[in-house]
Amino acid sequence: MDKKTLVKEYAASHRYFSLEEVVKAAGISVQIAKNYLQELKDGKIVFSAGRGIYSSVKDTFPLQENNRVKKIRQMIQREYPSLDFIIWNTLTFQPYYHHQQTHNITFVEVEYDAVHSIYDRLSKDYRFVMIEKSSRTPVKGFDITHDPIVVRLMARNSPRQGHLASLEKMLVDLFVIKDKYSTMQASDYWEVWESIDDFYRVNVTDIITYAKTRRYFRDIVSQLIEKHIDSEVTFYAYLKSV
Repeated sequence: MDKKTLVKEYAASHRYFSLEEVVKAAGISVQIAKNYLQELKDGKIVFSAGRGIYSSVKDTFPLQENNRVKKIRQMIQREYPSLDFIIWNTLTFQPYYHHQQTHNITFVEVEYDAVHSIYDRLSKDYRFVMIEKSSRTPVKGFDITHDPIVVRLMARNSPRQGHLASLEKMLVDLFVIKDKYSTMQASDYWEVWESIDDFYRVNVTDIITYAKTRRYFRDIVSQLIEKHIDSEVTFYAYLKSV
């Protein structure tokens, strides 16, 4: 079997793999491995999953806006055209675990100078709007049954697509808020991870970088190890190996 075919078969049999693993498995140089992998990427056989990480998983997570998210996004873009912001809602993950999500939170993330301005503007149209505090407990009066809107400081290096939070950002943020705001049980959270991994490609580097930015990377990995989630080569297997 020639080396190019060997690389192709290796890629097809691994959901996630690194450049170094291909070099070792095929017995080729780094540059030749890069060339072969680029050909496979051009042919839509291999896809990027982060810096030096590749995947054979074709599909990416479909980002969708519910009505509230869309309405708020359009308002901010119209009235604050130069403002950088990210918006997302916890209902995004409802299809990926069994328990029905009765209530939800909409997060609007902005730069520091805009937090109070956006809070004041949203409060004109919505009853339950609050500014997030940096503690691990919610602000006084928080009630998830009111389907609140939480305005908070936008974290640096937040993975995103335009004004929408990317899958990688939401997975990390959901870990951070699941206890703080009682959005879901821990078992439901890990069920979301397993369901996502079954269907969609994840940028492993984005998860690692953002989880470190939020200072929750060690917590996430330690819980993955405790739960012994899937020993196959998946995106969370990569997190455990870091």
